[in-house]
Amino acid sequence: MSATFWVWGWCCAGVREWSFEHSDASTGPSIGSTTTRDLDGGISATVEIPRFAGDDRCVDEPARTQVIQGLELRRSLPVLLISYTEGADGGGEWAGDGLPRLAVVDRVSRHWWSQQDKEGCDAMQAKRMTGFLVCVLGAAWLSSLVADPALSAPTVKQRRELSSARRTITRASALIRRKKLDEAGKLLGEAESSIQSVIKAAKLKPTDRSVAGLLKFLELQKRQLAIRRGGKGSPMPATSISFVSDVAPILVSRCGTCHGTRASGRLRLDTFAGLARGGSSGPVVRAGNVGGSLLLQRIAATNANQRMPKGGAALTGEQIAKISAWVSGGAKFDGDGMNTQLKNLKSSDGGTPKGTPKPVTVKVVRATGNEKVSFVKDLAPTLATLCGSCHGGGNPRGGFSLQSFETMLKGSDNGRVVLPGNLEGSIIWRRVAALDKDNQKMPPGNRRITRGFYNSLRTWIEEGAKFDGESATVAMRSLVPTDEDMKAAMLAKLSPAEFNDFREKRIDELWDRVSKDDRPRFVKTDDFFVYGDVSAIRLQQLAEWADDHGKQLRTMFGEKSGQLFKGRLAVVVFKERFGYTEWNQVIHNRQTPRAMTGHAVVSPSFEDAYIVLQDVGDVVTVDVAGMKIQLIDHMTGAFLKRSGSRLPQWLIRGVGLALAAKSDAKNEHIAGLKATAVDALQGLSKPEDLFADGTFSPEQVGAVGYTLVSFMIKQGGGGRFVRLVRTLQNGTGVAASVKAIYAPTDLKRLAVAYLQSLSGKKR
Repeated sequence: MSATFWVWGWCCAGVREWSFEHSDASTGPSIGSTTTRDLDGGISATVEIPRFAGDDRCVDEPARTQVIQGLELRRSLPVLLISYTEGADGGGEWAGDGLPRLAVVDRVSRHWWSQQDKEGCDAMQAKRMTGFLVCVLGAAWLSSLVADPALSAPTVKQRRELSSARRTITRASALIRRKKLDEAGKLLGEAESSIQSVIKAAKLKPTDRSVAGLLKFLELQKRQLAIRRGGKGSPMPATSISFVSDVAPILVSRCGTCHGTRASGRLRLDTFAGLARGGSSGPVVRAGNVGGSLLLQRIAATNANQRMPKGGAALTGEQIAKISAWVSGGAKFDGDGMNTQLKNLKSSDGGTPKGTPKPVTVKVVRATGNEKVSFVKDLAPTLATLCGSCHGGGNPRGGFSLQSFETMLKGSDNGRVVLPGNLEGSIIWRRVAALDKDNQKMPPGNRRITRGFYNSLRTWIEEGAKFDGESATVAMRSLVPTDEDMKAAMLAKLSPAEFNDFREKRIDELWDRVSKDDRPRFVKTDDFFVYGDVSAIRLQQLAEWADDHGKQLRTMFGEKSGQLFKGRLAVVVFKERFGYTEWNQVIHNRQTPRAMTGHAVVSPSFEDAYIVLQDVGDVVTVDVAGMKIQLIDHMTGAFLKRSGSRLPQWLIRGVGLALAAKSDAKNEHIAGLKATAVDALQGLSKPEDLFADGTFSPEQVGAVGYTLVSFMIKQGGGGRFVRLVRTLQNGTGVAASVKAIYAPTDLKRLAVAYLQSLSGKKR
């Protein structure tokens, strides 16, 4: 005799299905088979157990325990007992009403519920309506999982139309920057019509991931066009936007919590200098380029996982429009100091941001050099790290801010906290020394200051609370080494062998975050650590290609002996597209464009130095260059990024593809890059604009870069081009570098000559 239960379980992995068969309870449970079938995001299951004993709503305790032991559960799992059918002697009804019951499988005891007596049975009966409602909702959810994908997925032809629309919007963006507003408006109209046509034909929702980002990109460009025209799309003309009055207050109130002293993503937004510097993903603001500014991309993102502020409400349309207008107008700074805290920022004409209260006047006494205690060396590190978590950001506890030395002297809501020369009257000392029984000792909790800090604070106040830094208004965190600074200092001390070990461990850590269950293979050479889930033969082939190209780079750029990188360059290879896209999502928190199959990352401290590739195979087509070309392309990019200087994308991709072409002169993909470049250059109004980042889309910049770099090497020789690269790496701008290396040719003349070489016509 047996009873059959359908069990639906919800856990973080989705829904799971188990099928169990059991014999009569008198002979003991015997599990005949167990099947698990993965669906999209979920699993369903059937469980057969011995029939009820005693109360017809409860399973005999020993039988129940034995049955559940057949389930391999990793965590406590709520399940719904939807229905059951009994054996030959059973009536096939459930307590007479047919309603499901809610139960819980405990991962320790593996019982149907935690109480093991009649009370547990009654509790389950009392929850039957909850179970029924959850069942209904679960059924609806599961129905959505198995919906016909043809109703919500664009066809290949439609995806091409969307890709073409994106290129059209990109061309419109370039025209907006060149003030060709009518032409830009026409292109945006064409793109919008094309996108809406696909949405209607494919029965997509605007929030569908295949079109959501594109629609947002379109909306940004439409808004930018309206701003340039001075129309209704702009709350105010771009020229009237003040960073101090209009933009800084938004950054303080909405971004300061994560991008203040915490510096999430290595991005500081508590000073203009931090905003201009950018974070781990590079600059976040590109003057005059709304669509290319990462700051606007993130605050206007439709995907809640990508939109900033993370976990908070989205910025209002007015706030986004203000920032957009400011960027469009050139992202100009009208404050009194780039390192001044934004909340304390004054305009260069003496004004202050709108709504800013009148500041408290404090007197900063400069140190003479004869003091026993240095504020910067002895006190600032502890104040910034240990105390800054409560007394930093835009809303410091008690109104006492440690954002800067000046804000510290201004005090708290209860008045001055530091009284120079007056130890007993200084609140900061009284709290640290726990002199007031009615007030909490600082810092609170388990955090403790050192005896050295305690003594230094006392001496510093007694000596007059003097300041030995350069500016009392700069962020206090900037007075002490950042985590990145300290990490860079630690890495700088490592020997070559130690750095190699560090690189391997670092790649292991990143791999485990992406694909912990798949153990990779690896091959080592003098310069490279080739690592991935492809075959051992493939890894060895890639290692040989990397070594060969490393020799080519040494010859071209005159590299001396020793490793090309500080620590072997890691070459991470995934055999499937899924692995590469997961790396982008998990490690970089970004979506992977369809045409993207590889990229390079080299951090200034060399904590990271790797390229990540999807194995695209060796078959060459117009769309796919082949694995060897891809390796050379991105390996060259990593090589050029070693200097830490920001080089234009056309240069990085251009050098990589130009060198790759030498290894396969007849490559069909490379041969087709000229046509792609010609098409990309159609909307170019000023020749010299082709040298600016943001002019071309990621799909276009490789083709333009390849043809441009090849032209420059052909015309001026490889040696001259290498000198140009060195000059750019030293921080010189493109225009000045071209003028210095290719004199008497300037940027415009070089651009015209290049365009003529492509078209065969004089411009």
